[in-house]
Amino acid sequence: MNCIYCNSSSVVKRGTRHNALGVKQRHLCNDCHGSFVEHDGFERMRHREKDIVRALHDYEDGLSMEKVQNHLWQHDGVKVARKTIYEWVKKYSIFLKSGEFERAASPERASARRRKIRKVKKKRLLRS
Repeated sequence: MNCIYCNSSSVVKRGTRHNALGVKQRHLCNDCHGSFVEHDGFERMRHREKDIVRALHDYEDGLSMEKVQNHLWQHDGVKVARKTIYEWVKKYSIFLKSGEFERAASPERASARRRKIRKVKKKRLLRS
């Protein structure tokens, strides 16, 4: 891990930060003495990470915004506007399309996906 301020690799753990959404590991840079929390993509969000991920998953599975909204309310007790779900989809769609979401979720699936891509590339080269 590198410092977000000076990009130094001289970083140590320095306690935890507690808030309503959970506990996060704090880090301290030994060079610039900057303190920071590792970026996870859910900064400054009012809802819990698991609720956002569930909404995105349901939407990607083909549910409408209204059905996602109802599902969150009925199963998790989370009251959220459809516009908010739409904003989450816009914000995280780049992340989902890049494949980072898939690699972060399951390293085994990512390695299998790389093998599949290599096979496809080999087949294309053989055809040429």
